[in-house]
Amino acid sequence: MKKLIYLLFFLIILSCGNSDNYIQNVYVNFEIDLSLSEFSDLNSLGNSIIVSGGNKGIIIYRYANYEFKIYDRNCSYEPNLACSYIDSINSSLAFCGCCSSAFLLDQDGMAANSPAILPLKMYNYAVENNYLHVFN
Repeated sequence: MKKLIYLLFFLIILSCGNSDNYIQNVYVNFEIDLSLSEFSDLNSLGNSIIVSGGNKGIIIYRYANYEFKIYDRNCSYEPNLACSYIDSINSSLAFCGCCSSAFLLDQDGMAANSPAILPLKMYNYAVENNYLHVFN
């Protein structure tokens, strides 16, 4: 009887998942010259910019000296919706106007409120001289 209950529970969990409801992996590989005026906001700690790339854009957040946090702009709550992306940033808080979720840019993109519970997707980076290389 226990095995039947476990099997039913497992089947219910599988049927509730939506395989299309995840942030897709896309190829990201670019460099920006931090000395250019268009990226001057990144000279101050706690500032961020949005650049093209990723699924719906990429957020580059200046976390500390020589440290950045790079996120996909795609919201983690129902990311397959056209409106599901970060549309405003205030200091270290990023907001999705589609679902009203907020994310903490200074804490690895963790969700600050519901309905999102998953963090923003992060990308790797390397800094050499004045160049920021973003990649996955």
